[in-house]
Amino acid sequence: MVKVNNKSSKSDHLRAKKKVKKVLNPFEVHVNKEKIKVLGRKSKNDRGLPGIARAKAITKRKNTIGHEYIRRHKSNKFVDNRIGERNTAMTAEDRITARFAAEQRKLHRNKHSIYNLEDTMLTHKGQTLQEIEKFDDPRSDDEFSDDDQKKKGKLEGSFVAEAHFGGGMFKSTGEEGAKSRKDLIEQLIMESKKRKLEKQREREATIEMTEKLDSEWKDLLPLVNKNKGSKIQEPIEKAKDDYDMVVKQLKFEARGMPTDRLKTEDEIAKENKEKLEQLEQDRLARMNSGATNKVVQSKHRSADDLDDGLYIESETDFTVSYDKDGNLINKPEILEENDNVTTNQEDNSDVESDEDVEHEDDESESDVDSLNDLKVDSSDENDEVDDNKLDEDQEMDDDLEMDKGQEMNEIDKNKNLHEHENDKKITSEEEPKSVADNNNKDQKNKAHEESSNMKNTEDTKAKNIKSDLLKRKIIMDKAAAELPYTFKTPSNYEELENLLIKHPPIHQGIIIERMIKCNHPSLSEGNKEKLDTLLAYLIQYINDLFLNIDESIKNNFLTLNQLTPYIYDLCQMNPANAYTCFMEVLKEKQQDFRKCKSSYPGLDTLIFFKLVSVLFPTSDYRHQVVTPALTFMSQILTRCKVKTKTDIVSGLFLVTLLLEYTVLSKRYMPAALIFIGGILHMSISKRSIQVIKALLPFKSHGNLSTLLVVDEMVKKSTELGQDTRLTSLDFIDGIIDNSFKIRVFYTSLKLLHEFCDNLSPLSASDMIFEYHMKLLQHVNIDNYHNIIKKQYEATYDSLNKLREHVKDYIQLEKARPKALRLYEPNIEKIIYDGKQHRPMSKEKAEHEKLLHKYKKEMKGALREIRRDKSYIANMQLKRQLASDAERKEKVKRLYAEAALQQGELNALKRKK
Repeated sequence: MVKVNNKSSKSDHLRAKKKVKKVLNPFEVHVNKEKIKVLGRKSKNDRGLPGIARAKAITKRKNTIGHEYIRRHKSNKFVDNRIGERNTAMTAEDRITARFAAEQRKLHRNKHSIYNLEDTMLTHKGQTLQEIEKFDDPRSDDEFSDDDQKKKGKLEGSFVAEAHFGGGMFKSTGEEGAKSRKDLIEQLIMESKKRKLEKQREREATIEMTEKLDSEWKDLLPLVNKNKGSKIQEPIEKAKDDYDMVVKQLKFEARGMPTDRLKTEDEIAKENKEKLEQLEQDRLARMNSGATNKVVQSKHRSADDLDDGLYIESETDFTVSYDKDGNLINKPEILEENDNVTTNQEDNSDVESDEDVEHEDDESESDVDSLNDLKVDSSDENDEVDDNKLDEDQEMDDDLEMDKGQEMNEIDKNKNLHEHENDKKITSEEEPKSVADNNNKDQKNKAHEESSNMKNTEDTKAKNIKSDLLKRKIIMDKAAAELPYTFKTPSNYEELENLLIKHPPIHQGIIIERMIKCNHPSLSEGNKEKLDTLLAYLIQYINDLFLNIDESIKNNFLTLNQLTPYIYDLCQMNPANAYTCFMEVLKEKQQDFRKCKSSYPGLDTLIFFKLVSVLFPTSDYRHQVVTPALTFMSQILTRCKVKTKTDIVSGLFLVTLLLEYTVLSKRYMPAALIFIGGILHMSISKRSIQVIKALLPFKSHGNLSTLLVVDEMVKKSTELGQDTRLTSLDFIDGIIDNSFKIRVFYTSLKLLHEFCDNLSPLSASDMIFEYHMKLLQHVNIDNYHNIIKKQYEATYDSLNKLREHVKDYIQLEKARPKALRLYEPNIEKIIYDGKQHRPMSKEKAEHEKLLHKYKKEMKGALREIRRDKSYIANMQLKRQLASDAERKEKVKRLYAEAALQQGELNALKRKK
């Protein structure tokens, strides 16, 4: 009987493994009906699974909106900021590499390692790889053994069997018999030491050979690379190029060495203060002890000093000689005269050295004060200097008379001594009777010559002493007249005023400069507040300088010129304080101006507008100091009436300032141009019939309208040689003469020309200057000088050129010509997609398409919002139901506990 094979084949297993397709419940499938069926079209959304889609949507909302709703009142959040953790595309190895690279970048960001060009030092178990490459075995000596397979630092089995636990005690040998344990251990120790010593020798030999091979590697390298078949080719010399030669020359040129680092502002301020303090000490020393000589400190001399640097003065040798009769020919008086001559030469050399010292002192002072580039009018100051010199000369004469009296007494005494000695010599010479009469006469003549020589030497001595005293007196007076080099900040305004008012303008600037350097904010804490106070005092000082206009106004302007740079430095140190100070000044001046709006303010107000233009930027669109100043100047020019000479000069001064303010920003300032037009109007001679309209605040009729008309023709060129411009003395009120009228007219033409060049880029420039063009045409220019005529022609030509500018007027757009009617075929595109297509243009079709998409997306967004809202409402409802159920459970438990407790109380009551 044959056995049936029931084993299934491989294909049966594969067929069984196939997944059985899940049959969907027809009630869970939603079929989307199509309005129009098109053959051959496969639609993706013909069937839908609402349940699965709803579950996915709920899960998605649970992970997004649900988490946000739970964390709505929480501010903390855990975010994993490790590199690569949020990037799913990176593998674990990429993350490690990126983190290592970031760590290396962090190390190189350090300022100490930013210029480190060495490679990273890699280590292994505390040793660098360079040390390991020397073939050193880092293991200890106990780990070495003869057997390479047993280099693990462990004892051998034979040793353990023989030495440990009494092993080898009964082992017999042919000569000695059994060894004791002590002998075995000693033998083991000796063998281990021997083995260690041999290993150490081998290592030392290996290291020595390695180092020797490394040192001889350069010698062996040509032998290794030597090619026997190749022949050594001689290098071919190339022609030297000029460029290569220049490059080689530049390579060997000397290079610049690195200089010291730049000093900080604090260090510079500290050095300036120390320098001024040292100069002040030197000045006081010259003033107090200028006439005394400096004490020469003796140099230390050692015991073995050979006097190499000692200079021995050569003494004049004196040889005594006699005549035939035995009389002395060359007497000692000759030697005395030589001595006097040498002393006079020494005195002269001392005087010259003193002059050199004075010259050097003057040069040092000029360098310190940095006054080489300053030029001051010498008219007023020369008078003061002359007066001071006269006083000083009188004092010096008095002192010199006293000194001269003392010196003359000494000279008289010396003279009497010399006469007495001469008498003795004469008597001694008269005693010998053998001397002839001719010799007596010669002796008398010689004595007379000697006495005259003595008088001459005494006179020269007196003159030298007087000149020496004079020069010493001059040095002391110069030191006393010098300014101190250190100043303290004034505690009040009166102290500053008393300090500055007695000095000329140049010295006032030097005083403020040294005061700022000695009290720099970097030197101590309270200096910043002191300098802020100094700025306020300087502003008040300038206000008081220009409060009264008199003959000293020129000197006041020089003072302002000297103080302005240091006021600028103070403003830069604390800009906020500078803004506050100048705004307070402008507010105060504005209040004073409102009390009398029809008259021009004084120079104490106008001068601050000039300071503002120097200290602050005038080209800004809006500035907290410059903009109010511009408005204030415009108010003055448009409201104040021009009646006097001072009003005219003040107005032109403001117009000049407005030009300075607007030269960069190219702004149109109507007040300035109106004032220039008014000055031109006042320079025109009007007829009784002729009416030339003037703009406010100028008047068209009356005496003021012809205030600047020139009475007579200026013929002489000398009258206007140097007076074509206005000066500071014109601020003083006085009579308006022809010279002033001509200078005002010339200044107005210059300002008008400058405004024309400044405003020419504007499109309405010709309209702006049209009024001035008409006024210039009415001016009788024949009454003025040739210089004025040239300026008049230049201004007139510049204004006339503005009319040549072509303007682009605003016009309506011209209608385009209509094209001819051409009938083109109306081709309609027919699409067989079952949709209705209305005939429309391409742009409208695109618009309709976008509108349809917009409506579709809007509906989808509203639908999602409604679903999110319902999801959140369900979450809130579930939470509320859970909290209510928990509360009800707690209430039930409380009622049960309370009922149980009440039952126990009732039971106790019943027992009682």
